[in-house]
Amino acid sequence: MNRGGIPIVRIAGIKVSADWSVMLIAALLAWGVADGAVPSYVPGTPVWLAWIAGAIAAVLLIASLTAHEMGHALLARRRGVAVDGIRLWLFGGVARMSGDWTSGKTEMAVAAIGPAVTLLLAAFFVGSSWLLVQVGAPPLVVVVVEWLAAVNLTLLVFNLIPAFPLDGGRILRGFLWTRSRDRMRATVLASRAGRFFAVLVMGLGVLDLFFLDPVGGLWLILVGWFLDTAARGEAHGEQARHALEGMLVSDVMSKNPVIVPSWITVELLVDQYVMGHQFTSFPTHSIDGRIDGLVTMRGIKQIPAQQRGNRRAIDIAIPADRVPIARPDEPVTDLLKRMGTASDGRAMVYDGGTLVGIVS
Repeated sequence: MNRGGIPIVRIAGIKVSADWSVMLIAALLAWGVADGAVPSYVPGTPVWLAWIAGAIAAVLLIASLTAHEMGHALLARRRGVAVDGIRLWLFGGVARMSGDWTSGKTEMAVAAIGPAVTLLLAAFFVGSSWLLVQVGAPPLVVVVVEWLAAVNLTLLVFNLIPAFPLDGGRILRGFLWTRSRDRMRATVLASRAGRFFAVLVMGLGVLDLFFLDPVGGLWLILVGWFLDTAARGEAHGEQARHALEGMLVSDVMSKNPVIVPSWITVELLVDQYVMGHQFTSFPTHSIDGRIDGLVTMRGIKQIPAQQRGNRRAIDIAIPADRVPIARPDEPVTDLLKRMGTASDGRAMVYDGGTLVGIVS
């Protein structure tokens, strides 16, 4: 199963993957250049050549977004924050942190490095466009480079708006956290700023939808909705983290998990184990008794019913080495720093070498 998207490349040990929606955003970007910028500034360009220019521009912009997220990921890792990888998707990209921020200063630094990379890229494209004009480069080449400069500058300004969870909002939370030493309050304030900005974007989208550009209006509404959802999610996550302070793993884990043979079929797993227990996770063991994976309900649901008789439990299990390990006496907040999407938000709890629980 491919929970981390389509693998693209690994840079400095950090895996870069892409969601299917990247194809959509790439097509929209290419269309914007081929049907908009090129006809406007280089009229008479053949359609096929305009689309080639659009495709090149789209690829270079996605590479710029990857560089932005790579800046976040590399500095976060250097500051001791665990990084799962970089995921490209409809709204650009995100560096997925499985570790937690160690301080407000760390969050500010990691958040600021992304816009700094984008600023350097924008400066590079601006300088390149000037140089290309001086040497008499073809107008089509100049247009592509100028478009990349303009879009990177736009992304820079947008990202620096102090609205959580944009980079500017994370800088704001880090600053408030450092000043007040109260992460919870800093998150609430930054989240409110994020939601206010999201409502503003959606309002502009509604006006655009009815009076100017319906497509642009729908896009602004979608962006605003995403920002509002993300801001609320960050606030709720922080509230949960705050509520769990002082609690141990043993307080929240599901005890005595049902361990299943890794070689049984998914159909048998469902009939004999899932239907007879209330657990949503089932560790698997090999013939020698070693725990070799963890099956979750999400993994089971991804297999069509007619194929379950031909697939084994181990085929849909998350490999054991990708599932975080915890101790019963460990603080829950420490475990949360290690839990990420790679394990479907699960962790296995061991006591003296024996599996005693599952945290989800």
